[in-house]
Amino acid sequence: GMFILLAMVVLIGSFSIVATLVMLVMEKTRDIAVMMSMGATRGMIRRIFMYQGVIIGLVGTLLGYALGLGVGFLLKKYQFIKLPENVYTLDHLPIIITVSDVLIIGAAAMILCFLSTLYPARQASRLKPAEALRYE
Repeated sequence: GMFILLAMVVLIGSFSIVATLVMLVMEKTRDIAVMMSMGATRGMIRRIFMYQGVIIGLVGTLLGYALGLGVGFLLKKYQFIKLPENVYTLDHLPIIITVSDVLIIGAAAMILCFLSTLYPARQASRLKPAEALRYE
């Protein structure tokens, strides 16, 4: 259940990456056109935006790891989330942190972040330099 919940949070974050990169492509249209007219290939332009999206995803994943594992270890040690004793058989929320779960969630986050870079990178690489510079 937690994997699905965390995957949804990462999916929302990847939509933010798509929106950020699309806005960046729109803002940097002139710069992309100049680079292409100076000899940059479509593949080079595509890789620039893919690297940028992956770096954003990597930073977000590492910050998520730090925050999530930090809170998880604090919950495990201090057990500050109490459960109603008349409803549950436990008096606190049990926490189990497994390496496999942490790695799977991180891998899924990076895959979703990489997939979210494909559309903006393709849009940037399809830009025609003459058309972009004509209206600038």
